[in-house]
Amino acid sequence: MDVGASTIDLSKATKLKYLKFLWGGSTVRWITTTLQTVKSKNLQRISLCRDGVLPEMIREEFHQELKDLDHLLVQFWITHSIRLQVTYVVGKGMEDLRDCVSSLLPELTRRGLVDLVKGLAS
Repeated sequence: MDVGASTIDLSKATKLKYLKFLWGGSTVRWITTTLQTVKSKNLQRISLCRDGVLPEMIREEFHQELKDLDHLLVQFWITHSIRLQVTYVVGKGMEDLRDCVSSLLPELTRRGLVDLVKGLAS
């Protein structure tokens, strides 16, 4: 499921298996808020696909939003063994995402719970 800029209530999507978030702009808090509505026992994978460069990295609140997302995704793994897939796109300024994912999602990375996937530029 690809989602946009406003929070979506996924609590009634009880057979949900895969979620894919197109992560553009400063949507980290939105992703966390949307994930908090998930009630599906069937969820197996969450994918984050970064669209564009990371200018938000310089903002203090962006770091807190990522810390909250990191913590929530660790909880998903603990309770449901859900894997996180992060897609970076070579040729769109995304090589740096591959290199800095350990600082963006430190707990997931430390536990070896992030699968990095090289995507294709459109």
